[in-house]
Amino acid sequence: MDDKVKIVFDKEYKIRALDPVKFEKGEALEKECSNFVEKISSFNEKVNTLVDILDLHANRIDSQKLRAIGLRIAAESEAEQRTRNQRALQTMINEKKAELDRHTLQLQSLERIEAEQKAMLERITNS
Repeated sequence: MDDKVKIVFDKEYKIRALDPVKFEKGEALEKECSNFVEKISSFNEKVNTLVDILDLHANRIDSQKLRAIGLRIAAESEAEQRTRNQRALQTMINEKKAELDRHTLQLQSLERIEAEQKAMLERITNS
């Protein structure tokens, strides 16, 4: 390597301390770096947009999951509630049947007493 600095003129007649070939390669590298930075910036913007969209979809999915869980719990509790109602109604039916049986027996007893009383009254009136 040369420790001496060479001063040269470029194509536009500007004074350069760098060799024109190296200077042109440096400018080309600068342009490539600039393009690369622009592409990276564009890519970063697209990734950020994608992340925002995915976050939005994730939030929608989470809210739908919560809604589905709520509906499932409501359906399960509805089935349990129906079972409880069915048991309560069956208990009420059994109580009403028992009450009907008691009233039927009472009616039969009263009809028997009435028949006995009519028979006694008939005997009394015929005597």
